[in-house]
Amino acid sequence: MSKNLLVLGGSGSLGAEIVKFFKTNGWNTISVDFRDSPSADLSLTIKDSGEEEINSVIEKINSKQLRIDTFVCAAGGWTGGDASTDGYLSSVKKMIDMNLYSALAAARLGSKLLNEGGLFVLTGAAAALNNTPFMIAYGATKAATHHIVKDLACPNGGLPAKSISVGILPVTLDTPSNRSGMPNANFDDWTPLEEVATKLYEWSSKSESRPTNGSLIKFETKSKVTSWINV
Repeated sequence: MSKNLLVLGGSGSLGAEIVKFFKTNGWNTISVDFRDSPSADLSLTIKDSGEEEINSVIEKINSKQLRIDTFVCAAGGWTGGDASTDGYLSSVKKMIDMNLYSALAAARLGSKLLNEGGLFVLTGAAAALNNTPFMIAYGATKAATHHIVKDLACPNGGLPAKSISVGILPVTLDTPSNRSGMPNANFDDWTPLEEVATKLYEWSSKSESRPTNGSLIKFETKSKVTSWINV
């Protein structure tokens, strides 16, 4: 029987790569995003991450009698700025909507759709393990995402029994937007999206390879070699 993957943010750069990789390896793939995903077996579009839209996703997936074996939240974004930057509060709202609220919406979806013993993954950020004065809103919302990972790992966190909650914390992903924004960077020190998808597939397919519940896994690439570290 085919296993089921759901990616919140499945039409973005990272989400699309995860969908493609799992589908190629025989999984049934579901994308939930603001845009349609042409690669996913089932693509559900939402207007926002509000309760009405999220509950509608739950109803649609339940109506198809699908249970999710691996859930990945690949939604999110970045903006810089310190507290003195013009437009600072607008950037705060943007990061709350893109990063924090998407993680909280993912938690709701996972609580209702994930199989017992399933894998639940949120995307945090290695930068948020330290101070981020030049991008306060980004760092704060990603640090809060790490907190959610830990909360969901608790017995009363809301995920089904025996589920594993994990946070993945990239340093720099090799995405088109990052290349456009940093064209002179050393791309050999950026993590390819396929490598992330491969690791998530490994954790999904081999339960013994999974990090412990509540883990935050930082990954960083140097000279095309990626290390994965439980922080």
